[in-house]
Amino acid sequence: MTFLRCAFLACFLCSSWGLKTIAQSCDPNDSLALKEFAGNLTNGSIITSWSNKSTSCQWDGVVCGSNINGSIHRRVTMLILSKKGGLPSELSSLKWMEVLDLSHNLLSGPVSGVLSGLISIQSLNISSNLFKEDLFELGGYPNLVVFNISNNSFSGPVTSQICSSSKGIQILDLSMNHLVGNLAGLYNCSKSLQQLHLGSNSLSGSLPDFIYSTLALQHFSISNNNFSGRLSKELSKLSSLKTLVIYGNQFSGHIPDAFGNLTHLEHFDAHSNMLSGPLPSTLSFCSKLHILDLRNNSLTGPVDLNFTGMPGLCTLDLAANHFSGPLPNSLSDCRGLETLSLAKNELTGKIPESFAKLSSLLFLSLSNNSFVDLSGALDVLQHCQNLSTLILTKNFVGEEIPRNVSGFQNLMVLAFGNCALKGHIPSWLLRCRKLEVLDLSWNHLGGSIPSWIGQMESLFYLDFSNNSLTGEIPTSLTDLKSLISANSSSPHLTASAGIPLYVKRNQSASGLPYKQASSFPPSILLSNNRINGTIPPEVGRLKDLHVLDLSRNNITGTIPDSFSQMENLEILDFSSNNLYGSIPSSLEKLNSVKFRLCGVIISPCNAINGTRKPGIPSGSESRFRRSNVLSIIITIGVGFALVIAIVLHKMSRRNLGVVSDDLEEEGSLPHRLSEALRSSKLVLFQNSDCKDLTVADLLKSTNNFNQENIIGCGGFGLVYKANLPNDRKAAIKRLSGDCGQMEREFQAEVEALSRAQHKNLVPLQGYCRHVCEPHIVHRDVKSSNILLDENFEAHLADFGLSRLLRPYDTHVTTDLVGTLGYIPPEYSQTLMATCRGDVYSFGVVLLELLTGRRPVEVCKGKNCRDLVSWAFQMKSEKREAEIIDSAIWDKDHQKQLFEMLEIACRCLDQDPRRRPLIEEVVSWLVLDSKVLDNEL
Repeated sequence: MTFLRCAFLACFLCSSWGLKTIAQSCDPNDSLALKEFAGNLTNGSIITSWSNKSTSCQWDGVVCGSNINGSIHRRVTMLILSKKGGLPSELSSLKWMEVLDLSHNLLSGPVSGVLSGLISIQSLNISSNLFKEDLFELGGYPNLVVFNISNNSFSGPVTSQICSSSKGIQILDLSMNHLVGNLAGLYNCSKSLQQLHLGSNSLSGSLPDFIYSTLALQHFSISNNNFSGRLSKELSKLSSLKTLVIYGNQFSGHIPDAFGNLTHLEHFDAHSNMLSGPLPSTLSFCSKLHILDLRNNSLTGPVDLNFTGMPGLCTLDLAANHFSGPLPNSLSDCRGLETLSLAKNELTGKIPESFAKLSSLLFLSLSNNSFVDLSGALDVLQHCQNLSTLILTKNFVGEEIPRNVSGFQNLMVLAFGNCALKGHIPSWLLRCRKLEVLDLSWNHLGGSIPSWIGQMESLFYLDFSNNSLTGEIPTSLTDLKSLISANSSSPHLTASAGIPLYVKRNQSASGLPYKQASSFPPSILLSNNRINGTIPPEVGRLKDLHVLDLSRNNITGTIPDSFSQMENLEILDFSSNNLYGSIPSSLEKLNSVKFRLCGVIISPCNAINGTRKPGIPSGSESRFRRSNVLSIIITIGVGFALVIAIVLHKMSRRNLGVVSDDLEEEGSLPHRLSEALRSSKLVLFQNSDCKDLTVADLLKSTNNFNQENIIGCGGFGLVYKANLPNDRKAAIKRLSGDCGQMEREFQAEVEALSRAQHKNLVPLQGYCRHVCEPHIVHRDVKSSNILLDENFEAHLADFGLSRLLRPYDTHVTTDLVGTLGYIPPEYSQTLMATCRGDVYSFGVVLLELLTGRRPVEVCKGKNCRDLVSWAFQMKSEKREAEIIDSAIWDKDHQKQLFEMLEIACRCLDQDPRRRPLIEEVVSWLVLDSKVLDNEL
C-alpha cells in the first residue's frame, strides 16, 4: 500500500473516532446522495448502519471534513465501502469528496457520467470490479493524484485526455483490462507520474520517447501486452526507477547497456520476450537489485556479470536462453541468493567451489546444460544447508552416481533424471529425511531397489523408470508413510519465485508444469526396468497413491485383490509384463482409475467360485473365436422374451508393448458402458411388444450390465438377463471383439434371427446402435465458430481442425490444437481429441453466454482466474447469482439460469469420463427451454 493510501486511511480512522462525539449534521444533499447510492446496491437495500437515527457522517465507510465555506453542515470527503450493485448518478453530488475507494467489490454498470461531478476527488480507486465500457476521460478531475481502475473490463484506447487536466497525477493503474492501441495518449503525464501500471491489456507498438522523460517514474509495469521494438538507451534517464516489469511482450534486440544510473532498481523482469545479445555489463551497478528475471529469451554469451556489486540479489533466473561457458565465481558474493535457475542453456564446466558460500540458497536448477563432475558438484552443494530443491537433470552424462555424500538434510526435491548415470541407487539418500520428490529416471542404474526406501517418511513421488533395475519390488516400498495416508506427511513444497517444476513422462514430450512440488501426483514409477517377481499384496496399504506404473518389466503372478483399497488411484499400468490369472472383480470399485493392461481382456466366460471374472491373456494377444450366430437360446419356459442385439463399439484397440492414454479403454468399468449406451439409438421392430422401451430402461433392467446378470457367453459377446419395466423378461446380447468382424457378425445374426420363426426360439425384437456414424470431433468449439442465421438458429462452423471417428474409436491422436480457454485440460497430457473434449469446449461457450465474459482475461495478476476456475470458485462459495451477467439476470427465471449453469459445470468436469454426452446436454437444455416457454 502506498504512503498516500496509508495517509488517507489514517485520516479516515482518526476522523471516524472523533466524529462519534460531534453532533453536527451532514449536508442534506450529501445524505440524499448516499441513500440513493445505497439503494442501487444489490437487492436495493440500504446498508444496515445507514439509518435515519444517526447523522450521515457517522455511517460506516463515510468520512466528513470540517465545515466548508462557512456552511453549518459538514460535507462528505471520503467513501470506502465493500458492496455490490451499480453506481447511481446521485454519487456525482458529492462534490467535496476527496477519496473514493470502491475496490474489490462486484460493482457494475456505467461509470463516466456517474463520477463526473467529483470535482474535488484526489484518490479514485474502483479496481477489481465488473465495470466494462470504453475508458472514460479524466478531464473533470483537476486534483486527481491516484487513479486506479485495474482488474475490470474497460476497453478502447488510452486517450490523450487522460492526463490533460490532472497535471498532478502520480499513480496511474490501468492494468488488467482490455485496452488497445499505443501509449501516445499519455504524453501529458510525464512530469509528476511516479507509478504507471499497464500490464495485462492488449496494448501494442513501441515505447514512445516521452516515457524516458518521465523522470519521477519509480514503478513501470507493462507486462503481458503486445509491445514490440527495441529498448532505448534513454532508459538511463529514469534514475528513480525501482521496478521495471516488461515480461510477456515482443521486445527484440539487445538489452541496452544503460543501467549505470539506475542505482535504485530493485526488480527487473523481462522474461518471455525476444531479446538477444549479451547481458549488459552495467547491470552490475544496480546494487539494490533483488530480482533479475530474463528467462525465455534468446540471450547469448557468457554469464559474465560482476555479481560482487549486487549483494542483495535474491532471485536470478536466466533459464531458457543460449548462455554458454562456465558459471561465474562472483555469484558466490550474492550471500542472500535464494533462487538460482540457469536451466536450458549451453553452460559447461564444473560447479565452482565458491558456491559453497551460498548459505541462503533454497532453489537451484541447472538442468539441460553440459556440466561435468557430479561428485564434485555434490561436494560443493552439500554446504548449502538450506537447499530444498536441486534439479540437475540432463547433465553429467555417463558419470558414476556418487556413493558417499553428506549434507542435504533439508533437501525436498532431488532430480538426476536423463543423465545416463551408472551405478546403483546410493544409500546416502536415506539421510535426506525430508525428501519428498526423487527422480532418478532415464539413467543406467542397476541393482535392486533398496529396502530402505520405505523408511523415507516424506517421500510421495518416486521415479526410477527407464533404468536397468533388477530384483523384486521390495515389500518395504509399501511402508512409505506419506502414501499410506494423506495426513501422515503433508507435502508443503513450493516452487521459488514462481518458477514451475516439470514432470516429464518421456524423452520427447514436453513436461507438465506444476507451480509447486506438492502438486505432483503421488506416484511410484518403475516402468521399463528388469524388475521380476510378483506384485506384493501389501501395495493396497498405499491409499494415497495416485499413479502406479510397473509397465515393461518381467513381473509375474496375479494382480492382488488389495488394489481395491487404493481409493485415490488414478492410473494403474501393468502393461508388457507376464501377469496371468484373473482381474479381481473388486477393481470395479475404483471408478476413476485408468487401467492399462496390455493385450485383449477376455470376456468373463468362466465361473470361478460362482463369480464370473475376466481373464488376463498370457503371452501374445489372444483372438476371439467365431461362434454360432444363434447363441441366444433361453429355456423354453420363459414366454415371449425380447432379444436386443446391442452394438457397443469398444473403446480402444491395443497392441503389446504400447502404452495407451485412452480416456476410455477396453477394460473400462460398467459406468462407462452405460455412458456409451446413452448416446445410442434404440430401434424396435413394428411387431415388438415393448413400443415404449428406452435405452435407459435397458441400463436399469440389467443394473448397468452387472456381471450378476450374465446368463450366457458366445464368441462375440455376453448375454444378460433383463427385467423390463412391463415385467417381461428379456435377453440382451452385448457384442464385443474385433470391430470390423463384429459388424459382420451383427448383420449375420440379425438376418438369421429375423428369418427364424419357431416357438422355442426367442424372436429378435430390435437393436441398439450409436446415433451418429461416423462421430465428428470438432476440436475447436468456441463462440466465434457458432454462427446465427436470420432465425437465430445456430450453425457450427470452421471444421478445419475436425477429425472423423470410426464408430468403434474413442479418440484421435492430435497435436495440441484449439483456442486458449476452450481446450480441455486432458488434451495437454494425452494429445488425444475425444467427443468429451468438445463437450468441455461447449461448456465454456455456455459459461460465456451466462456471464458475458471471455474465457480468459477474467482477472489477472497474482489471483488470476480464467473463466472456468472463476465460475467454479464462485459456485463453491454459493454466489451463483453473481456469476450471471446483469444483462440477462431475471429474478423470476433464476431457477432456469441456475440449471443452465449446472449444465455448463457438468460439461466442464475435470474428469472427461464424468462429463455428460452431448445428447444428454441437448435434452437438458431443451427441457429447461420448455419450462421457460411455459412460464412466459
